[in-house]
Amino acid sequence: MKTNDKNRAVIAESIARSWKDPSFKNEMLNNPKATLEAAGASIDGGHEVVVVENTPGVVHAVLPLKGDQSGHLDQIEAAIEELRNLPEGVEVRVHRDAANKSYIAIPEAPSAAGRLSDADLEQVAGGKGGNNAVTQGTVVQTGYSASTVAVDAEVEVAAAAEVAAAAAVAVVVVPCFIS
Repeated sequence: MKTNDKNRAVIAESIARSWKDPSFKNEMLNNPKATLEAAGASIDGGHEVVVVENTPGVVHAVLPLKGDQSGHLDQIEAAIEELRNLPEGVEVRVHRDAANKSYIAIPEAPSAAGRLSDADLEQVAGGKGGNNAVTQGTVVQTGYSASTVAVDAEVEVAAAAEVAAAAAVAVVVVPCFIS
């Protein structure tokens, strides 16, 4: 399911939408397959989709199919490093995709300080086209314009970091190593 460019874009867009629309996020969590199909994803009839949500105390790490892991070793190593740097007390739950089951982790929404506009969310989601960072499997770093006011610049840098982290999370939807 996650190897299809269109599906990856739909998943990333759905994650971004879930940050802004609590009822949509609820649908994603409670009926993920139908919600993703309604958003445009193509999912085989016997394929199960499980959506989990990260919280301040729980982080979900999703491994690709066992046979696909060798092609993603650099991403897995980067995810392991991120897991090592989590604060004490954060629980890590590891899931592995299977031939007939895919896991999708919804990351925590960027904080209010880094509130995202619709355009920013579109950038994180990778846009609707097939030729974007999400569908190409590369990490996207986005940022805001620089500010001349020192206090604003600090907020802008923090917001840019959150957007970059969100973009990286959206990109790892295929496969989703850490979200």
